[in-house]
Amino acid sequence: MQTKDGMVAARVAGWLGGFFVPDACPVCAGAMGTAGGELCPDCAGLLVELPEPRCAHCGGAADSALEVCGECLRIGTRPWRHAVSVFAYGGVTRDLVHRLKYGGQPYLARFLGRRMARAWSLHGTGVPDVVVPIPLHWWRRLRRGYNQAELLAREAAEALGLPVLPALVRTRATRRQALLDIDRRQANVKGVFASRPRWSVRGRHVLLLDDVLTTGHTLGEAARTLHTAGALAVSVLTAARG
Repeated sequence: MQTKDGMVAARVAGWLGGFFVPDACPVCAGAMGTAGGELCPDCAGLLVELPEPRCAHCGGAADSALEVCGECLRIGTRPWRHAVSVFAYGGVTRDLVHRLKYGGQPYLARFLGRRMARAWSLHGTGVPDVVVPIPLHWWRRLRRGYNQAELLAREAAEALGLPVLPALVRTRATRRQALLDIDRRQANVKGVFASRPRWSVRGRHVLLLDDVLTTGHTLGEAARTLHTAGALAVSVLTAARG
């Protein structure tokens, strides 16, 4: 039987090993097929980016002549200037995000973060000054071992040539948004973020980053907190639009 110390050591070794991506497809870990490729041919065919035109308000696929999605037409003004996303949240993309967040595979942040940076370069408006990740509550971060939004932010920021600023803190633990209905999600994150004066965003265009934009309540609350802290503008970048 494995001892408690041995179990801890194995868990730590496995977690650390997740940061070292093998010479294989980052999605399926299969053979790349051709040298220098980003994905294997099978995964490249499954991971299709959002179509044109894009909704400028939420980053998803627009479904009207106004280049705005139906959801944003109903909701109206979002608490950020502009949003960009890469993939629709489902299928392989959903699997990737879940493996990054809950499956102990942080190396996936490199692939997703670089795709996010490329999507911003193609579809983003304005020139951000800093990248700010959505923070995790300290207890959830301790249990997970990392904040996936922070890992994505580091990769995207490096590709964009921008600094990462930990300008937000989560003031209390909340229930997972995915477990709540739409009406309860807004209340769940109300007042959950606070700015960190040491990392000032005053007068800056902030690129706020998270893994998925679904209803937008979490990102909206964070954007409002950044505006209150003096941000000149807040734009949003996510890996997927739910």
